[in-house]
Amino acid sequence: MTCPPPIKSTTSLPAVGDVARAIEAWAEPAFATSYDNVGLHVGDPARLVHRGLVALDLVPEVVCQAVAEQVSLVITHHPLFFHPARNITTRSLIGSMALELAEARIALYSAHTNLDAAPGGVSFALATLLGAQTPRFLQPNVSHTAGMGAIGTLRAPVPLSSFLETVAIGLQTPSIRYTGALDTPIKRVAVCGGAGSGLIQDALRAKADVLVTADVSYHRFFEVLRPDGSAAMALVDAGHYETERHAEVLLCAALRQRFPQVPWNRARAPTSPVNTYVRRREP
Repeated sequence: MTCPPPIKSTTSLPAVGDVARAIEAWAEPAFATSYDNVGLHVGDPARLVHRGLVALDLVPEVVCQAVAEQVSLVITHHPLFFHPARNITTRSLIGSMALELAEARIALYSAHTNLDAAPGGVSFALATLLGAQTPRFLQPNVSHTAGMGAIGTLRAPVPLSSFLETVAIGLQTPSIRYTGALDTPIKRVAVCGGAGSGLIQDALRAKADVLVTADVSYHRFFEVLRPDGSAAMALVDAGHYETERHAEVLLCAALRQRFPQVPWNRARAPTSPVNTYVRRREP
């Protein structure tokens, strides 16, 4: 993981702006996609950070934890505000959470697709989690300093059936959508945390044996099929939350290294609103 260089401060505690600049030295805002909204969403950049909380999403449980633990700064991967707000009131989930944070003087910062695209970012960490070594960008930018997705190789080939078990255990998910023969040897692994079906062709060109991502629509699974119907590459949809929840670990590790004087905790509760029903086997 590539971490930002130290920032000198005149106090033993960093300000919200110091933390923001440290993150942005690693995950530059310029790396973010055009539709994204990264950066400080709520709060005062000059406020000192006594305690921090990291979560994939801002949900009421995270707000309650932040208030209870008296944190100064909440950092999420997914932005609270994707689009300009017409109003901020208690009549909406977004408005009520923003108001509660503001009233408690808790700042909110988001590092989203800029963290996805950063060296050592979300997809690099996902590749490592699934056993892929020496990952590199799957879709690098012109200067190869940032990019989307990652690709690496396993120590030794394994059948797709075994690799799917690795994915299920590593990502703590009871169900996985996929296409590909279970006896297919898997060694070259491409990944993209979150919605990454736009990288299917990049993974095919890179001769990946499998692409692990999320939010794959039904018809996109057909893109990996040969004329005879067999899969040229296995395609695995392991869930959006599941392929990105490790972003909490990634951010906490970087922040603890950069600002060891500040306690950094992860959200206690899962932040995904999605549940999966798994049918019980008949006796």
